[in-house]
Amino acid sequence: AGLKAVGRVESTRLIGDHSSTETREFLCSFTDLPRFAAAVRQHWSIENQQHWILDVQFGEDACRTRRDHSAQNLALLRRMALNLLQHNGPPKDSLRQRKLRAALNDNYRMELLLGEHNRKTI
Repeated sequence: AGLKAVGRVESTRLIGDHSSTETREFLCSFTDLPRFAAAVRQHWSIENQQHWILDVQFGEDACRTRRDHSAQNLALLRRMALNLLQHNGPPKDSLRQRKLRAALNDNYRMELLLGEHNRKTI
């Protein structure tokens, strides 16, 4: 219901002499090509920015966990932690400051996990 188009994007990546091409398809509720292009660019901009933060703040690229589903599980936990830290805490504090406070302060960590409204019960 509401499907009006299927969009397709092909990306070619060059690293030295090696090139690779990736194709992605999108289901769309609109047919406007400039709108589609803007939506795809915005999506990948957010993805790339999140990946950079996860790599710098959580060392995601350095993680060598490969057994069973451990890599996916740790990636999910890192994204959950990033979401909690980005959307809670003093607005002026950096992500690094919030991570450090959560690591050192049990009350702050519980506040992040349980939410602001449970603060008095901690």
